[in-house]
Amino acid sequence: MAQADGIVQNDTGSNVRSDINNNLAACFTNNSGASEPSTTYAYMWYADTANGLLKIRNSGNTAFLTVGDLNTTNLGLAPQASPTFTGNVTIPAGTVSLPSLRFTGDTDTGLYSAAANTVNVTAGGTLSHAFTSTYSTANVPLRVPDGSAAAPSLTNTADENTGIFFGAADEVSITTGGSERAQFDSDGLSILAQKAVRYYDTDSSNYVAIRAPSTVSSNVTLTLPSSDGDPDQYLKTDGSGNLSWSTISSGALVPTGSVFAMATSTVPSGYLECNGAAVSRTTYADLFASIGTTWGNGDGTTTFNLPQLRGEFIRGWDNGRGVDSGRAFGSSQSEMIGPHNHSITDPGHFHQVNINVYQQGSGPNASTDMANRAGNTQSSTSTTGITINNNSGTENRPRNVAMMYVIKT
Repeated sequence: MAQADGIVQNDTGSNVRSDINNNLAACFTNNSGASEPSTTYAYMWYADTANGLLKIRNSGNTAFLTVGDLNTTNLGLAPQASPTFTGNVTIPAGTVSLPSLRFTGDTDTGLYSAAANTVNVTAGGTLSHAFTSTYSTANVPLRVPDGSAAAPSLTNTADENTGIFFGAADEVSITTGGSERAQFDSDGLSILAQKAVRYYDTDSSNYVAIRAPSTVSSNVTLTLPSSDGDPDQYLKTDGSGNLSWSTISSGALVPTGSVFAMATSTVPSGYLECNGAAVSRTTYADLFASIGTTWGNGDGTTTFNLPQLRGEFIRGWDNGRGVDSGRAFGSSQSEMIGPHNHSITDPGHFHQVNINVYQQGSGPNASTDMANRAGNTQSSTSTTGITINNNSGTENRPRNVAMMYVIKT
């Protein structure tokens, strides 16, 4: 250890030589000592043996600055190539255009800190991503590999076969347990494998689920109406999947072509009287599609006939049963009386005739004989015609009540 004031004083030869040697020793040992040199100069070296540090005096000659550790390779300083750090590295916060850690030839790309507990990534002087202790924020799109159902692109450490992957172009898929469950593409959302969409109640204790049938022969699309409808209405399809609201009171739930007996003489809305009239095939297209020309061809082009049920009884179509054989659907029958007999019971009858005979007698008992004969009764049998009366009219009918038949259009 040696320290000197850096000045050679005028003196005798031996003293000057000693003073020079002391100053040279101080230079060669970097003014080493347990305490700072008493005489200091700007930029002078000082080996602090008490702390094992190499220091240099600042430009204002007001303090020593630590350069490195005397007991560590490279004074503990990182080499320019492949440095190794064993402690904390503190760098300035930097800015988005001049990050703290940046690259040669690209000084506006790297890492910086815009606020406490925040690390920011900048590229080309533009913030790309910000990381905090609770979340991260991407200011540019994130790109991940496509992945698969068994190994999705976005997942979590506790369940690595559940997440999001990209199975095809313009398609995002959701997988759980290694199986694809749903897809998002340009056509919309697809729920796979007959899985249900569940709608839970307010406390999430129970749900209403909607799902497809187990087998569908072709794709089915149901298009909802543009409004929420009115009370007591229901959804009706046009046969192509377009749904609309229909009112139950209008008879919309009754199949077209149904016939009813009405206890009123007024035809209700959505019905026509079964009076045999010819009606438009266009106006009543649904009814025409249902009954066709079974009850009449109309004008053969634009109209068709309704059933004529005024004053008629309806009989169930035999349809192969054999009770009313040979009947075509929609055919009519005239009245008929089946063969029958009338039974008459006549146990026999008796005619009594009183005959008074007056004959003059002879002999001793002539007067007595006349008296006896006058009281005799004679019997005889004769045939009498029998007439069967009936209460007949112009037709055969049971007891009945007149009502009006109508048909659903």
